[in-house]
Amino acid sequence: MRRSFSAVIGIVVLAGISARAHHAHTDFLLDQTVTIEGKLEELRYANPHVVLKIRTAEGVVYSAEWQAASWLQYHAHVLLTTLRVGDQLIISGSPSRDPASRELVRLKQVRRPRDGWTYRVIQEGSEEPALKR
Repeated sequence: MRRSFSAVIGIVVLAGISARAHHAHTDFLLDQTVTIEGKLEELRYANPHVVLKIRTAEGVVYSAEWQAASWLQYHAHVLLTTLRVGDQLIISGSPSRDPASRELVRLKQVRRPRDGWTYRVIQEGSEEPALKR
């Protein structure tokens, strides 16, 4: 009985450490926001996070980590078909501490000027999205 209890406690502790480590964004400037404009070059619509690759007019490619695909689908109604490779986008998120990495996390806004479609976080600190179609 004591062994089982210890095993359960160990699993709970390890799961908590793993989840916390996954969301530690110490390599990013979470108090800053940058905006990038370019064409969607790649869309990886999968868990744990949707990843966008954006190529700017200067040919620089940025990687942007969004929410989990399941979260975007059920809470924000952003589907695999919502964005298409080639779409011109304007995205805003927190930049990496190393500008050479060209990475963003915690996307606060994704905009497609062609038709006005917009995803944005409506309250800082909240992951609640507002969509405009």
